[in-house]
Amino acid sequence: MLFLIPVALFISLRFAAAQTASGPDTGPMGVVRSADGKALEGVGVSARASGKTFTTTVYTDLQGRYSFPALDSGHYQIFAQAVGFSLSKADLDLAPGRRAQQNFTMGPFKDISKQLSGAEWMAALPEDTPQDRRLKNILHHQCNTCHVSSFMLLNRFDASGWRMMVNFMERTTPYVDQRPNVNQAMNTYKEEVVGYLTQIRGPNPMALKFKPFPRPTGEAAQVIVTEYDISPGYKPGYISPHNGTDWSEGFPSRHEARALHSIKMGPDGTIWFSDTYVPGRTLSKLDPGTGKVTDYVLADRNNEASGTHGLTVDQEGNVWLTNNAAGALTRFDTETEKFQVFPRPDGMRPVGSDIRVDSKGNPWALHSNPDGIVKLDPKTGKYTDYLASKSGGAPYGVAVDAKDNAWFTQINGDRIVFVDAQTDKVGEIVLDPLTDDLTDRDHENVTRLAGISGASTDSHAFQKGPRRMAADPNGDTLWVAEYWGNRLAKIDINSKKLVKEYRVPWKDALPYAVAVDKNHMVYVTLMNMDRIAKFNPVTEQFTELPLPSLGSGNRSIDVDNRTDPPTIWVPEFGTNKIARVQIRPAAGAVSQIATGGR
Repeated sequence: MLFLIPVALFISLRFAAAQTASGPDTGPMGVVRSADGKALEGVGVSARASGKTFTTTVYTDLQGRYSFPALDSGHYQIFAQAVGFSLSKADLDLAPGRRAQQNFTMGPFKDISKQLSGAEWMAALPEDTPQDRRLKNILHHQCNTCHVSSFMLLNRFDASGWRMMVNFMERTTPYVDQRPNVNQAMNTYKEEVVGYLTQIRGPNPMALKFKPFPRPTGEAAQVIVTEYDISPGYKPGYISPHNGTDWSEGFPSRHEARALHSIKMGPDGTIWFSDTYVPGRTLSKLDPGTGKVTDYVLADRNNEASGTHGLTVDQEGNVWLTNNAAGALTRFDTETEKFQVFPRPDGMRPVGSDIRVDSKGNPWALHSNPDGIVKLDPKTGKYTDYLASKSGGAPYGVAVDAKDNAWFTQINGDRIVFVDAQTDKVGEIVLDPLTDDLTDRDHENVTRLAGISGASTDSHAFQKGPRRMAADPNGDTLWVAEYWGNRLAKIDINSKKLVKEYRVPWKDALPYAVAVDKNHMVYVTLMNMDRIAKFNPVTEQFTELPLPSLGSGNRSIDVDNRTDPPTIWVPEFGTNKIARVQIRPAAGAVSQIATGGR
């Protein structure tokens, strides 16, 4: 793993300019040091104005210096934090023409386990023997599908307690309280999982050796992150007090105020987001300038808001979404603010999960049973079904490439399926399985479990788990996040062949969703890490862009190509926020950094 580091002189000149500037063109600035006087690089410094619903964060350079863009006048709380240090706060009043300088001295924080990401927790588990690595791998596949690792590992139970947890989890999914059949993979490994969890997080827990990942440097520290708080649809205005802002509180629980799942940006810069199964809203939009959220409700047969999992925006700016209640595709006209449901024909199974639109304006979405994908012609209302060669793979992500080929993943089948735009034929790419440290018994389980149909949560210990993906809009490449395999897959859309798989910087990072910008740069959400991996296809190097909140659990990503550099948007599923990530332009470039909530 690496952070790309610009030339030191460039950094010095930039911050020298910032330090001598004054007035409304410059926001708060200062230096962050440890108690022994050492300058701290890569520390997040955040500013939040009184009465606002968004927080802006910047990061310190090699000399511990930070500098905000211009912020609106008002009273602010400014705070700095990093793993191993206590959160340091200050109050600051900003006014036009007044220079705002605030330095921080950070004291130590003893229990760093509360401040760590899920990937850092997993990195602390032993890997000394093949059995150690095998049990860790089983835990990785069975217990990291829908929540990050620290959500589980921060707790301690005896064997009976952990067994109760696993018994519950093998019969639940993110969307229903109890499923009629157990998760076969989890049931197969239940006693081993219970024994392992009791060993590492029981009454007499194993002494884990925590080693925090490096803080951001270079380009990774040249980001400005604005996080917008999102209230639940059924509880407008409510913001959870425990939402990952203060790392010393430990990992937050999204269930207390869960509010969003996926996002997509409209052509005018409006951010649209879905709310899955939480009551109160079907679709919402965020105004980045003010932080205002507007909710829209499509009533189901019980007069409650229909939930939405996936959404996208077509060429006319209308929002297409997967209607969980009707199991049919639905269009939201952004001009009239009206929903239009496109009914499924009799006998057709529900359509749902992810969705994308081709160049002709036809939405493509997953068809859950049997495994496949559907295309809707909005002019006629006709659905066309395309089935995978093998069922039971739990279809998950959808993409449409630059040549209008449609793609979808089978997360539990390790298959990436395509519909050829020229021939209308269905084909597939099969990923090689993971085989490290599997026993003969595991290989027997592989054979037995491979033919069992299940949900996206039913992971087997050999799977890479292709999840969400994105095609380069100006190129010939499809990029796929391999969730359990911790890889980014590159596929040639012409040959329909797998070109290469790249390991993301850290094990157990859980790459989930992908976006590609106008410059062919690839962005991958690392659900277990509170970071976004930026991948350069030319240099084949990753740069990890930080997110300020602990436990963000990002499952979706979009890119605003109207700015230079492009702006990244991610929904923080675990903390109920939406984050805008801006990369500061290179020296001499025209700045397009939005300031405040703008």
